[in-house]
Amino acid sequence: MRVLAFDTSLGGGSVALVAGGACLARADEVQPRALVERLLPMIEQVLAEAGVGYADLDLIATTVGPGTFAGLRIGVAVARGLGVATGVKVAGVTSLEALAWGAIGQAHDGGAIVAAIDGRRGQLYLQSFRAGAAQEPLSAPAAVDLGDLVARLPRGPGVIVGSGAAIAGAAARGLTVLPGHETIDAAHVAAIAASRPVPPAPPRPLYLRAPDAKLPGGRLLA
Repeated sequence: MRVLAFDTSLGGGSVALVAGGACLARADEVQPRALVERLLPMIEQVLAEAGVGYADLDLIATTVGPGTFAGLRIGVAVARGLGVATGVKVAGVTSLEALAWGAIGQAHDGGAIVAAIDGRRGQLYLQSFRAGAAQEPLSAPAAVDLGDLVARLPRGPGVIVGSGAAIAGAAARGLTVLPGHETIDAAHVAAIAASRPVPPAPPRPLYLRAPDAKLPGGRLLA
């Protein structure tokens, strides 16, 4: 199965083409403001490097959040647009499960993998998984106030990954912070999407709280 996957949820961007569990080509962008202009060229670059066209794809996958509002809108809109234009099926993967997937090899089977994203404003986006060949959710994605972390974190053994790992680690009991796992690898997004049935409905952004930006008159962005 050839899967084109990308992530724009956490500020930067990652694009990968995966086939048979191997990453054939990838591209990364670290500047959030460049994603609007850079995502489609990055996708074209990855396809060209792999010698693959849209007609050769079996699946398009993108992260749906939680993350930055602008990043989520870009990724989901591009994925849905490509799906309509090419007829290729589109799947969504949460940012938290993509982060956790990258730590499977560093957590003991049956232990916990906690994905923690710094949501700012005194909150973490948090979800816990049971480590194994196929990670199993132990909780639902949630925006958790810092004062509630102790009650929301599983007891160890296990590991914590993500941009909020150091914050969560201060409240953890028996969990180890894994450095170097703050960003999402699009190849992990592809692996997750390829491992399960494609939902019948197109992906939608996963927002765990209202947007910070407001329209004139105090109305929130939809």
